[in-house]
Amino acid sequence: MTIIFKTNTCKIDKSGNLYKFIYEDGENYTHFFEKIKKNLEIKKEEKNKSFTLEAKKVESLKQLLKRKEGLSYRHLKQLFTNIGKQLEGLEEDGYCNLFLDIDDIVRVELDTFTQKGGSGSDIFFLYLNSTHFLPIKDNFTKILKPFDKKNLFISPELKKVRSFPIDIHINSQFYSLALLVCYCGEWNKNEKSFKKIKQSLDTFREYLSNIDNTKLYWGLLRCLQYNPKDRVYLYI
Repeated sequence: MTIIFKTNTCKIDKSGNLYKFIYEDGENYTHFFEKIKKNLEIKKEEKNKSFTLEAKKVESLKQLLKRKEGLSYRHLKQLFTNIGKQLEGLEEDGYCNLFLDIDDIVRVELDTFTQKGGSGSDIFFLYLNSTHFLPIKDNFTKILKPFDKKNLFISPELKKVRSFPIDIHINSQFYSLALLVCYCGEWNKNEKSFKKIKQSLDTFREYLSNIDNTKLYWGLLRCLQYNPKDRVYLYI
């Protein structure tokens, strides 16, 4: 087997068209990993430790972005809904994740199917690093130590942190998700220009004009509210 992906708490081994996902802390995040495994073609499983699936291809989001230089609407929708559902599962486990990063996400492409007007593949995005999972209490989580403020996908309230410990609303994670999806869009120019975006709803409306009035457009704007308590993760 060949290791094709690795984070602090998960790795993926490949043998032919079989991919083995080996992960830590599965017993603590059962709902989270159930959301990850949903819709995948699981061939073998060791409870709370690993699962093996058959896929056409598995690659990191970082590799995908280098190859495509921006994701299509279909990919962005899947990224938003897949990772969002996994975060909801994580909340059911009593944890949240405020520090999303493209380095921790893979895309799974299942076998090609035929549909009206052409063919395609089922695709799913999976978040595979539990390093930054934090416990929740009354819709807040407590941050005890400094973190990387250079992360492109942290919320406005995290950017303002100057001392520790500090309580942060768990909806910070959905702001992070929305930023990550915005960054991955094919309209994004580069990392330098993305850093300069003024984080306001009016700015994001203009930035997302290519997908104006779509379900994804409204879903992202719901998560990009400045006040954490006003944010809602919802795709309808």
